[in-house]
Amino acid sequence: MRVVVVGTGVMGLSAAATLARRRHDVVAVDRFGVGNRTASSPGATRIWRMAHPDRTRVRLAVWTKVLWRDLEQRTGRTILRERGLLWRGGDVESVAQALTDEGVSCEFVDEQRQHELFPELRWKPGQSVIWQPDAGAVIATEALAASAQVLQESDGRLLTGVSVTSITPAAHGGVLVESDAGAFDADVAVVTAGPWAGPLLAGLGIEVALQPVLEQVTYVRGGPNGGVDGWQQRPCVIDVPEDASSFGFYAMPTPGIGYKVGLDDPLRDFDPADLDRSPDSEREREALDRVRLDLPGLDPTLVRSEVCTWTDSPDSQFILDRVGDIVVGCGDSGQGFKFHPMFGEVIADLVEGKPGHPDAAGFSVSRFG
Repeated sequence: MRVVVVGTGVMGLSAAATLARRRHDVVAVDRFGVGNRTASSPGATRIWRMAHPDRTRVRLAVWTKVLWRDLEQRTGRTILRERGLLWRGGDVESVAQALTDEGVSCEFVDEQRQHELFPELRWKPGQSVIWQPDAGAVIATEALAASAQVLQESDGRLLTGVSVTSITPAAHGGVLVESDAGAFDADVAVVTAGPWAGPLLAGLGIEVALQPVLEQVTYVRGGPNGGVDGWQQRPCVIDVPEDASSFGFYAMPTPGIGYKVGLDDPLRDFDPADLDRSPDSEREREALDRVRLDLPGLDPTLVRSEVCTWTDSPDSQFILDRVGDIVVGCGDSGQGFKFHPMFGEVIADLVEGKPGHPDAAGFSVSRFG
């Protein structure tokens, strides 16, 4: 089957690699290239975790970890660093229940236990905290390189610097993908264009109220020792506020760089004409203040900050579906990278017309009417 994949972020690159590995004729095109700074997939690390407040996500996370390990073995790359996760504040009860119902271990921790796991993290009296060991950092650059390696070794083609101008049903069946580098005939087109997906899908009559935004993360030095007892061995943290008094944050160790912290607050709305990804100094200051408050044992010296896009769907769930000869993959909602290899399997099944994983059925575009 001839397949054109439009956009090579976490969804598109994984889809292209999986389809090529399944022996389809795959061309993946991207305007800026794999891991480019303008879209959603750049940066050094992301959190991977089993912990989610619903059982569907927990099941998908368990499956995805198996797929991650398979990708590591297939490419000889180390992608996952296992450090565990402390989840505190809001949604704790729902997360613990979902994990327990799916047979995934977790434990509620007290101040002493939290200090054993993460001595630099401030204890918040009266706030519930759970520990889940199956979590850590995805080395994002290695993850993207691994999928690109599979794509290349499976004879798939990756074309960068290509801007897609239109996607239309072909008169003879299939799809015609037109670009500034020429036209591509395909049996199926996969649209995984991140924040640029909305206009392409609208031109196909697929209307989804996507809301792309820019987010910023900041790396701090963490400490002079990143070894056995240092910050590189510390867990990830998800801090969800129980009220609207402050923004939540998420944090993770990033080997070779520092401890990474992100505030759960968009920087600004996405503008297709705005390619500036310079960090915002005020948001940087807010992140450093949060480190001083909630991670007082870490060195808050600024290393650097990064800006990338999130594309929120109306219900903050992924959109993975097939409409005619178009397969849609969008709406990462800031949750996409941890599911990178899962997207490849789900999208490839949609291209091949297979039933696929039962939990993926809930991501259909038809849920929006």
